[in-house]
Amino acid sequence: MRKRCHRRAVVPLPPRGLRPKLSRAQILDLAIVHHENLDVIARGQADESTLWQWIGGVLTWSRVAQVLDRGVVEMAFQLELAKRMVDRYRRTGRVLFDGLDYQQAKVGVDVMDQLAELVDLVTASAAAEWSENETNRMSVECDAQRAQSATSAERIACH
Repeated sequence: MRKRCHRRAVVPLPPRGLRPKLSRAQILDLAIVHHENLDVIARGQADESTLWQWIGGVLTWSRVAQVLDRGVVEMAFQLELAKRMVDRYRRTGRVLFDGLDYQQAKVGVDVMDQLAELVDLVTASAAAEWSENETNRMSVECDAQRAQSATSAERIACH
């Protein structure tokens, strides 16, 4: 009986500059989603789903920025903003920008749109997959913390 190799096959990729880019339609769709999420949050009409969509976008494009080594500093600010938004949601249950956060988020949308123009399809897909896993993990963690806070508040109210 022959032994089988269980290693994953390595699929060679062309150099980054020769890989296919996102299509014009994909870039436009992303820009619309980025601006729509920003607008809904700014108007105070966002729900938990919108928060996680926005967080997923920030995570995706921060990952792209790291891989491309472009816009890393700007996306670091967006990651900090995302952390503040999640913390605020945990505390208050509301999804909204506070103070200068809106201005910072607008800059972030511009950076994300520029990164969408630069990134290749393979890198964008890998970043999106990674960010979806991270967003799901964060969402579960946030729900658990909110449930724990609610249980603690109920215990305090009962005593």
